[in-house]
Amino acid sequence: MVNRRKPRKSVSPAIAVCLGILVMALFSCNNPVGPEDTAPYITVQNSCGIALDIYMDGTFQFFLNNNEYDLIQDITPGTHLLEAKKKDADIMVRSYTAEVAPETSYTWTINSNAQMKITNNYGETLDIYGDGAFYSELTDQTELVFPTIPYGEHLLEAKKQGGTTVVASTTVDVIEDIIYTWIIQK
Repeated sequence: MVNRRKPRKSVSPAIAVCLGILVMALFSCNNPVGPEDTAPYITVQNSCGIALDIYMDGTFQFFLNNNEYDLIQDITPGTHLLEAKKKDADIMVRSYTAEVAPETSYTWTINSNAQMKITNNYGETLDIYGDGAFYSELTDQTELVFPTIPYGEHLLEAKKQGGTTVVASTTVDVIEDIIYTWIIQK
């Protein structure tokens, strides 16, 4: 006895046409927000310790408090000068020349690289405080370096070891990336 297979039913032509149109539509759709529609922008991050006014090509963009960020948007490709100045002052904190490429976005983070070197010539070990917080013990005739100090005004104090008596203090207005020095003497 011979087993015959039942003939397969074919897919209707209408369904095949619909599937074909769907496939073509999926592959030919343009993304409405594609790279050709994306203008460059720069994210500016302030991590330096003070409020800053941000400029691009000499034109004020916005101000940023410490630990804030904002965007400069719709930038034309090319060379642009970015500047960060102390808020409400004409004191340059940082500048950067950016080469902006089409369809590319950037981040400019503004940090402080200032340092503070403290020398103890007082004659005894002292406790060193920065802005009211204990930082370190400093033995006589040695140096201590605060590796990174945020921009802004800072109160430094030297107290007798283990005590509360302030034997020396200074206020430093940090605005440049230099090594500030304080020599403690009797």
